[in-house]
Amino acid sequence: MTFGTRSLLLILLIIMMPLILLLYQEVEQNAYFMQHRVESAESPLLEGVDNAESPFLGVFVKDPVMNLLGKSFDEIKQELGEPDKEGYSRWLGPHYYILYEQEKGVVRFCSPEPVENGIAVSIILGPGQEILGAEVGMLFSEIKEILGEPAYGPELGMDNLYYMDYFFGEMSDQVPEVFISFSAACIDCPTQDVFIKWEAFEYRPGGTIAGGDITKR
Repeated sequence: MTFGTRSLLLILLIIMMPLILLLYQEVEQNAYFMQHRVESAESPLLEGVDNAESPFLGVFVKDPVMNLLGKSFDEIKQELGEPDKEGYSRWLGPHYYILYEQEKGVVRFCSPEPVENGIAVSIILGPGQEILGAEVGMLFSEIKEILGEPAYGPELGMDNLYYMDYFFGEMSDQVPEVFISFSAACIDCPTQDVFIKWEAFEYRPGGTIAGGDITKR
């Protein structure tokens, strides 16, 4: 091997090293996150919910909160009992909801359909509740240590709250199947709620639902 060839190989190795290290870190982070998602399912998060498999089989292994996303309000009531409140609201956009005031915090299930036909398209968790091992009330930095780097944020929103989002599942037109959004009053403040949305859900007036493998029961 000539001196020129060795020099060229050395230059190529120097150029490639940062890319190799970046790929290694990404693989390590993904492996850690998947391991944590499995381990976090070992302890129940919602009162009355067992650790059944989530309907989003390609997104989560097991999680009691995710297990309720996409279920009918009737099914949720069978698992959690009668809600403390239910009805129609324009908070965060028009929707029907059922709400549970549990010891660990408030849980709100939201649907575009009336309560009697409602499907939990989104879930809002208050302080004390958990999703994938991250508790509402933690700092953004603490949540990052559990869930890894977010897809977005933390960044200031138009409502003067800071948001940090995680995307899961397949992307369609740059929209994820599921996203989880933590919010806080300031970038170093404790998070005040988490918004979980099934973005792949498609509502069709008349009671027809499309989205993934989840069907109305």
